[in-house]
Amino acid sequence: MQYTAQEIQDLIALYEQLEPVVLERINNALSRQDGRLYHITHRIKTADSIRGKLERKPDEYPDLYSIRDILGVRIICYFSDEVDEAAKLVSEVFRIDWSKSKDKRELIKPDAFGYLSLHYICSLPENLGYPEQLSSLLFEVQMRTMLQHTWAEIEHDLGYKTEFGIPRAIRRSFSRVASLLEVADQNFSDIKNSIAAYKAEVRANIDSDNADNMYLDVVTLTEFMKRSHIYRKLLSDIASITNAHITDTDSENQLQQLSFFKINTLGDLVCAIKREYSQILSLAEERLRDSELDELSSTVAFYYLYQALLISGNYSPERISEFFALRTNKESSIKSNTERIVQKIHALKVYDGEVEP
Repeated sequence: MQYTAQEIQDLIALYEQLEPVVLERINNALSRQDGRLYHITHRIKTADSIRGKLERKPDEYPDLYSIRDILGVRIICYFSDEVDEAAKLVSEVFRIDWSKSKDKRELIKPDAFGYLSLHYICSLPENLGYPEQLSSLLFEVQMRTMLQHTWAEIEHDLGYKTEFGIPRAIRRSFSRVASLLEVADQNFSDIKNSIAAYKAEVRANIDSDNADNMYLDVVTLTEFMKRSHIYRKLLSDIASITNAHITDTDSENQLQQLSFFKINTLGDLVCAIKREYSQILSLAEERLRDSELDELSSTVAFYYLYQALLISGNYSPERISEFFALRTNKESSIKSNTERIVQKIHALKVYDGEVEP
């Protein structure tokens, strides 16, 4: 069947009205996934592309309105299991034509190569007030991982769509790369799941006060800062000095500083906090009492813990300077902080009668 340029252009105009509606529904659906970030791309076929599809596949597309991917949306996920999560959300906000949708992850042969992508043929929900001319239009939503997307883009750029088009001399290389990408996708998912399981274990151990032997890393320290009773109480006591609000902050840069004091486990950290608790509050009171700070970082307790440890540990000026060099490369800041701690150590020795004032 032949269509005029105007008929094709009128259909494209309808899809241009449909496009923002579809994108809004997809973005709203994906935003419910606990802050997950998805990369979404979209396009509307050109008139030439539509006409070419009708000419190439007249049996599959007997009329203009049977083309299912004039509007195409692609959702690119980080991990393979998120493809299914995205698909579930898409199925909740659109009508899915299951007879025309394809899960190419299941269709691909075990010994073949190619990208494994999930394709849904969709339309807008009925009875939500959308104009009939829009709700009757079909569009395609593809869901794939970043590595699957990388494969598809490179494959497209090289110009080979199927294994039959690839010269035999390089077919094995194609298959090898596809296998590596698929293994990498699975490994990334396994790593993500292992991290989630480890976080759950850390949380359970901290909540039950059974985490003393857990080594410090980003996960254990982050969960400690959020869930440890003694750390949260210390934060609360410091914040009460100025009635400040505590803002959660990344903990990673604390690990090297804790290692300086040979604090390697959560048990070591708890012991240090208990031992230096009153000194920490004294240092915080001295610094904060005349300030008007109404917001403090959740790492502020470490700032005063380190000072307390430097003072009670009776470190040499050289070692104190080494510690502050972990925090900054500004010589003036290292020098002033070192002098301040040395003065406090000296004042403590005078107070204890170890040296003459």
